[in-house]
Amino acid sequence: MRTKLFTIFAFLFSTILVLSAAAQDKNAEGTVGQVKFSGLMFGDYYYTIQQHDPAQKFMQAFDYRRIYLTTDYTIAEGIWARFRLESDPTASNLSNGKLSTMVKDAFLDFKNIGQGDLVIGLQGTWNINIAEGIFGYRSLEKTIQDLHGISASRDLGISLTQKFSEAFSAGLLLGNNTGNGGALINQPNTSAARYKSGYLFLQIKPAKEFTLLLDGQYAGAPGGKNISTFDAIVNYANDKFSLGAQGFINSVDKASPDGSALNRNGISLNGWAALTDNIRLVARYDYYTPDTKTKNSTIANSTQGLILAALDFAVRKNVHIMPNVEYTSYGLPGSNPDVLLRGTFFFSF
Repeated sequence: MRTKLFTIFAFLFSTILVLSAAAQDKNAEGTVGQVKFSGLMFGDYYYTIQQHDPAQKFMQAFDYRRIYLTTDYTIAEGIWARFRLESDPTASNLSNGKLSTMVKDAFLDFKNIGQGDLVIGLQGTWNINIAEGIFGYRSLEKTIQDLHGISASRDLGISLTQKFSEAFSAGLLLGNNTGNGGALINQPNTSAARYKSGYLFLQIKPAKEFTLLLDGQYAGAPGGKNISTFDAIVNYANDKFSLGAQGFINSVDKASPDGSALNRNGISLNGWAALTDNIRLVARYDYYTPDTKTKNSTIANSTQGLILAALDFAVRKNVHIMPNVEYTSYGLPGSNPDVLLRGTFFFSF
């Protein structure tokens, strides 16, 4: 019954959005026919001084962690499209180990639907991407939800965002709950093809420097292992410094060995301070609990505390060199911490 109601709601929501899109005037935002190419890359030289897994101790290498190549195309007045490829050595390698790429974004954006956007296709999810935009420094580390696989950064679906005023905006996304995975056509009715995901965000900016974000996700899953996540961010930023916090709670029904819900939570404190015009000190602290019921019984479900410290040297506006260190401690008695030294580079065009 829950799945049927979700499907009916998704159909009605999609129909309303399409009719709304047809009824709205679309103002030009860029030159019709204009194609824009952009991209970025970041990576490191890393050295593991200490590791909870002895086999990983003293590992060192040059590596890259992300490459983007993006094409944006203005189709008509108020309509544009994006196609983005990503190379990520942890997610997009070929079966023979060769480096490869995957489709990261592929969507159509109808601008000025009311005071917002209607987006159809493979697109970013808000609980990951808005957080990245608020805190910055994805080149140093993923946000806490992304880092621990709480939610995917992309989904294939339809979304509507609205900016009601300078101080308040909101959005709703209905997707497949497949991340960057492929289509679900011809999948058995008992598979994940039956289950969808809904995302919601509310963003409040009472002042230019202050941001409050509330967002959530609900997703159906096979075996009744439905997923719900609530996330909150508060941040203050100006030209001299930024300071913010993010916290989330996540529940997966029937996912524990005894059939009860698996509950996870975490909090992340983020900040930077400008030391000079082109040098910043960046710091972050995370505390993550992967299983509130059986925490610290094994390394896999032990609590984790992450400390990140970095210096950001802006060689140019779009070129950064960032020496940094990550220290991760584990709540399991007798476990060793992870200590990772990195020299990180970032550039965009």
